[in-house]
Amino acid sequence: MSDTIQRHLAMLSLIPALPRKTTASQLRAQLAAQGFDVHVRSIERDLHKLSNFGLVDDGAKPAGWSWVADRKVPTLPPMSTENALALELVRRHLAAILPRRMLALLERPFDEARRTLDLFAEVPVGRWSERVAVLPDGPPLLPPEVAPDVLEAVCDALLRGRQLQASYRAIGAPRGRRYTLHPLGLVHRDGVFYLVATVNDYDDPRHFALQRMGSAQVQDAPAARPDAFDLDRHIREQRAFEWPHGETVRLELRADAWLAEHLGERRLAADQAVVPLRGRAGMFRVTATVAATEQLYWWLRSLGPSVEIVKPARLRKRLADEVAQLAAAYRV
Repeated sequence: MSDTIQRHLAMLSLIPALPRKTTASQLRAQLAAQGFDVHVRSIERDLHKLSNFGLVDDGAKPAGWSWVADRKVPTLPPMSTENALALELVRRHLAAILPRRMLALLERPFDEARRTLDLFAEVPVGRWSERVAVLPDGPPLLPPEVAPDVLEAVCDALLRGRQLQASYRAIGAPRGRRYTLHPLGLVHRDGVFYLVATVNDYDDPRHFALQRMGSAQVQDAPAARPDAFDLDRHIREQRAFEWPHGETVRLELRADAWLAEHLGERRLAADQAVVPLRGRAGMFRVTATVAATEQLYWWLRSLGPSVEIVKPARLRKRLADEVAQLAAAYRV
């Protein structure tokens, strides 16, 4: 490839899409950083020659050059269908947890990915994104509204490692309080954003639901981060998003055949065992060592008559008391 063609490709890749723009002088400096020694006048001539590719200038002096925003200009080099598919899946399923600034930078690649998949719509890879779906476990509850400036400030503070001044109203509290937060991580769960952060000079991580954050301002001061903190361990090993924490129990259930088959596919724990009950056709005994969390209880309660809790006794009594209250309520 000739030096001229390489320079043209490099130059075209440096030009932004409308409404942003760049000048020949700015391009010269950027090209020089890449090792291309070229005069501003040569760049101006190149820009006019290449304008039929979808470049426009604003008519100012010096002229500002941009790609036409709505023109289907290919990326250089062209995007592969595999890369296009990966970007399309990111846009669909991860856009909610990406900072707004990052999403703005990805807008053009997202558009190019969608156009590439449309162009190759009859190729298996091009059809893949239309043939897969991600569904929630429960009913599709609408996500709570988060103020855009709050989400942007939280993401900015997290990316830059800065403290955050925020007004936060805890659930059930009549009004919000001001906090100095040290962001540690952002968790998106069931449509809700949670900021994991320490408060003031304390080291214990706490969770802040962003829909309850009235305002947030990024500070210049660096955020403190406990040396031992690891977000993945915080979530998976320490079970920080389950409550209560730390206690494990030996669960024993009597389950219908369909539930026993379901648990054979999606096990409760590595030590789970499922065996038929003697003298009870279609019933099975399920045992497993599990964390005693509210999520476990809500799941067992949702199964209704398909399951009977045998052990632990306090979990059985809790559900029995609730069933009695429900029965009384529905008799009324």
